[in-house]
Amino acid sequence: MLVAALYNFADRVVVGRVNPLGLSAIGVTMPFQVVQMAFVLLIGVGSATLISIKYGKGDIDGASDVLFTGFVFIVISQLIISILYMIFIEPIFSVLKIGSSLHDLSYKYISIIVIGAVPALTGYCLNNSVRALGYAKESMFYVSFSSILNIALDIFFVLVFGWGVRGAAIATIISEFLVTIFVIRFFTSNKSSIKLHFSREYLKSYFEEKKYFHTLLEIISAGTPSFFMQLFGVVVTVLLNNSILQYGADYHMAAVTIVNSVSMLVTMVIYGISQGMQPIIGYNFGSGDYKRVSYSYKLTLIFVLIVAGGGLGILLLFADQIVSIFVKNNKSLLSLTSGILRVFLLGLPMIGAHSITTTFLQSTKKSFLATLLNVLRYGGILIPLLYIIPPIYGINGVYISKALSDILAGLVALIIVFNVIKKEKYARKM
Repeated sequence: MLVAALYNFADRVVVGRVNPLGLSAIGVTMPFQVVQMAFVLLIGVGSATLISIKYGKGDIDGASDVLFTGFVFIVISQLIISILYMIFIEPIFSVLKIGSSLHDLSYKYISIIVIGAVPALTGYCLNNSVRALGYAKESMFYVSFSSILNIALDIFFVLVFGWGVRGAAIATIISEFLVTIFVIRFFTSNKSSIKLHFSREYLKSYFEEKKYFHTLLEIISAGTPSFFMQLFGVVVTVLLNNSILQYGADYHMAAVTIVNSVSMLVTMVIYGISQGMQPIIGYNFGSGDYKRVSYSYKLTLIFVLIVAGGGLGILLLFADQIVSIFVKNNKSLLSLTSGILRVFLLGLPMIGAHSITTTFLQSTKKSFLATLLNVLRYGGILIPLLYIIPPIYGINGVYISKALSDILAGLVALIIVFNVIKKEKYARKM
């Protein structure tokens, strides 16, 4: 996840140094990608959670059915989303308030991302299942190789060939497609005990017995918290972007895009640790080792708080130096972005606590609570704050609202999860 963050970081550095408006174009089209990723997480995390639990129970055939169902429905869902996006792209641009100054750049970027979604995102979806089986090194290699290639292609397509945001989008699709090739090869090889079957006999049995219906419902149930996290992320991103453009200007949008890119260096590590914890929790929950379930969560929580706190400290201390990587010969944008960063990211440790907690609840079949926490973070706290604080404090109120919502959501998540641990059998088995 850190490597993935680095390639996103490099992607925006290359674009930002060529044309700061390119960063704004990437930022305002983020809701497109967030919706795509919502389905990637719904199916990917849902499949991985079920696979780790079934693997812990020794149900290899059941785990293979989950894997195939996830593969089929990620392809179908991304294909449908891509078609709908291309049909309704102009009305969506209007909803996102993408004006004439950003329209062409935004279209050049997002049209390629949308068209390439099926080959690009299938691998990222199923890579969760590679990790769920305990093959963390393989999973990391796939993403690392893809990320390094993305950085190299960015340099050639954007800087050497001069393709701008279009070049950045093409680089992203090509590099992510490699992950799909790697993952499919892994699940059709002898290395994996869980197979992605394409034989006529398996397909006949799978569809005749209608395995997909029950399995898909299980996947959706397990992946719903991640789905709503992303889906509410779309709403929040749109509201944040609209608030930024309402109280600020295009260069404020560029500044926030830089801040989000920088924050990914920490948040992607947090999410990586969280997803690394998931197969451990799922496997031990499936095998009935509840003492290890509780211990694993608490140990991971402490580690994440240390990592996020340390990351926040570094970002606050070296904000100017980090932002200067993106900004070339623009002191006003550099100063603005550094100031935003110091407020926007104050909630990083609590983002870590929230992420670890929702993953824990998801992995122990408490999807409703996990979903509730995600809805609370994005809908119950941030949205009201965006309507209360910015009218008083202007553009700075937008940044304050974001930081405050992260802190409050993390605190609520910790209160809830420790009550759950106290009441459930994890505590009684210790």
